[in-house]
Amino acid sequence: MGYDVTRFQGEVDEDLLCPICSGVLEEPVQKRDIQLLKAYMRAIRSANPNLQNLEESIEYNEILEWVNSMQPARVTRWGGMISTPDAVLQAVIKRSLIDSGCPLSIVNDLIENAHERNWPQGLATLETRQMNRRYYENYVAKRIPGKQAVVVMACENQHMGEDMILEPGLVMIFAHGVEEIL
Repeated sequence: MGYDVTRFQGEVDEDLLCPICSGVLEEPVQKRDIQLLKAYMRAIRSANPNLQNLEESIEYNEILEWVNSMQPARVTRWGGMISTPDAVLQAVIKRSLIDSGCPLSIVNDLIENAHERNWPQGLATLETRQMNRRYYENYVAKRIPGKQAVVVMACENQHMGEDMILEPGLVMIFAHGVEEIL
């Protein structure tokens, strides 16, 4: 069993991650051995579609369980959206996601989707955000605990157009105006 990757600051070298449990190896073996183990795991997954489907199903259920545990949120000031959060703010939000029980398999994707450079076409520029503002109230958003931020997950926003959502979801950070719906 490896160390929890969240114990480390910054990115952990992929070669130090266990391909089975995704933890940081306690006693890293030679890189070649790790590469062989990764190749073996890929071969097993591709040779057995049922195993791959089971793995995807388990991951999807973990995501749904986490999303359902989050508090629904309402954004009252969409104009206070921070579309280009700096690294420090992203790190604070990442820590809150992890602390809230967000599956580690999607944390980095969500944080990458917190910046407008990765947003879908309907949110990509200030101009398109202003044009599409009337659709924002249709988002199903969950509050990131203790932060002026919400997560808008694709699994809860299938009613939104493809130009308004990303897989697995978006993180939207605000200067103010995020309230929990009780």
